[in-house]
Amino acid sequence: MIRFTILRARAREIRQKEGLMRFFMVSSLFLISPIYKCSTFYLYKYYVKKDMNLDEARLKLKLNNVKCQIISSNQEADKLELENYKFRSYPTNHNNGLTTYSLRLNQGAIAFCTFVRDDFAAITWVIPSQYVQDRIKTLPIKVGYSNHEAFARGAWVNPKYRKLGVYGFTISNRDKFLTGLGINVLWNAIETSNETGQALQRTVGSIKSGRGRLVRILFWKFWRQTPEDKLAQYGDAYLNCPHKRL
Repeated sequence: MIRFTILRARAREIRQKEGLMRFFMVSSLFLISPIYKCSTFYLYKYYVKKDMNLDEARLKLKLNNVKCQIISSNQEADKLELENYKFRSYPTNHNNGLTTYSLRLNQGAIAFCTFVRDDFAAITWVIPSQYVQDRIKTLPIKVGYSNHEAFARGAWVNPKYRKLGVYGFTISNRDKFLTGLGINVLWNAIETSNETGQALQRTVGSIKSGRGRLVRILFWKFWRQTPEDKLAQYGDAYLNCPHKRL
C-alpha cells in the first residue's frame, strides 16, 4: 500500500512537470520492468575528512536536540527502538517493503542515522567490504576496499529537515567513525534522474568521477563503468540507456 502511494505520487509529478508523452513512456517502461530495465548513474568520489570537528558541525545545525546514531546490527537497532529511535520501519524511497534496512544490517552494512529528538531525520549507509557488497547485491561498482576505500549508499533526508544542516551533521559523524576504521575514500552511485541525491553529493564536496550503466534482462545483469576522463570519447548517446536516446 505504501509503495503504491509513492508510485502514484511519482506518476502525478511526472505528468504535471514533464507532460503526457513522458508520462506514457515512463509508464510503459514500468510495465516491462520485470523483463527489462536500464539505469544510468553518476559515480562520485568522496575523500573522508580526517580533521572533522563534531562540535563545529553541531554549530552549523539550525536545530536543537539532534543526535547521530551508528548502527551495525539489528540487535543494536532493537535497543534503540526501546528508546524510541526508530528507522527500520520508516517508508523512505530506499526502504523497499519496509524490509531493506533490516536486511542491510543483517548483511553487514553500517547505518548512520540522525534523529531530531526521536524523529527520524536522515540516514546514509556504508558498505565496508566486497563481501558485504556481494551479499547486498547492490550495484557492482568497482571499489578498492583493499586500498582503504568503501561504498556509500542510500542517503536520505526527511523533507521537513532539509537545508537545516542535518545531512552535513550526519556526514561529519560518519567521517569521524570511518577515520577510526582507516577508510580514506568513499564511492557513491546516484541515478542520473535523482536530482536530490546529486545535490546531496555536491553539498558534501563529492567529485563526479564517472558514469555507470546497469542493464537487466530477465535474470541477467550487465554493468559498464566509465571513468570521467574517458566520457568525452563515448558521449551521452553511448552511455545513456536506449530509451533515453529517443
